Amino acid sequence: MSSHHHHPPHSPQCAKLLAQISEYIDGELEAEICAEIELHLGDCKDCQVLVDTTKKTIALYRRHHHTEPALSPEITARLWQALHDAGCTDTPE
Repeated sequence: MSSHHHHPPHSPQCAKLLAQISEYIDGELEAEICAEIELHLGDCKDCQVLVDTTKKTIALYRRHHHTEPALSPEITARLWQALHDAGCTDTPE
């Protein structure tokens, strides 16, 4: 029998992981804290999914954020006009 047990959703261990997820994924935590988180991830499927999904989202963003197409001049002009009409800003010269 395993010494690990499943943590209920929103357990204190889950909350601790959520509070440190960015630092964990970025590799900014001390080895001891990472070991605690990895032990928790071994037991908690919900947190595993959360970490995996967050990592994939970051990877997709980093891969594609430079490759997004620019807005067409027509769309840009319509956006500026809508902002101007709403009183949010002056249109560019």
